[in-house]
Amino acid sequence: MALVKCKECGKEFSSSARACPNCGKRRTSFVTKLFAGFFILVGVFTVWGMIQGQKASDAAAEREAARLAALNPAQRAAEEAAKAREQRLSAARGACLIALKSVLHDPDSAKLESTSRWYVEERKDGTILVQPSGRAKNAFGAYINGVVSDRHIGATS
Repeated sequence: MALVKCKECGKEFSSSARACPNCGKRRTSFVTKLFAGFFILVGVFTVWGMIQGQKASDAAAEREAARLAALNPAQRAAEEAAKAREQRLSAARGACLIALKSVLHDPDSAKLESTSRWYVEERKDGTILVQPSGRAKNAFGAYINGVVSDRHIGATS
């Protein structure tokens, strides 16, 4: 067994001892140093990834701003109208989800498809038709698959 020098007090002690007998400073093992190095490396890569993600996000925002600046007024109006329509349809899907869960016997049992996959249609009279699909338990505890289309839960204008 070799003698090692204590990093705290400078005295020599046996390499098989876990701590310095003079000052009590514990020796760090190779495994501890390995774990510390691993976590430092993970931290460095995490910070690097966050920086790269921010750069990519900034570049995408610049490209979108340049694209919007290149649009003429008619194209810009059409794009804003499409964005407003998509927001109305998304809000209708969300309202339908809330209303649907409120009428279910066991709302926690509902296994519904993603709301973005639900059929949605904006009608000429200003209402929005949403047809959710998925499955949920009925009053007897059996799962029923299907599309809700025979009942008007709510309407938006």
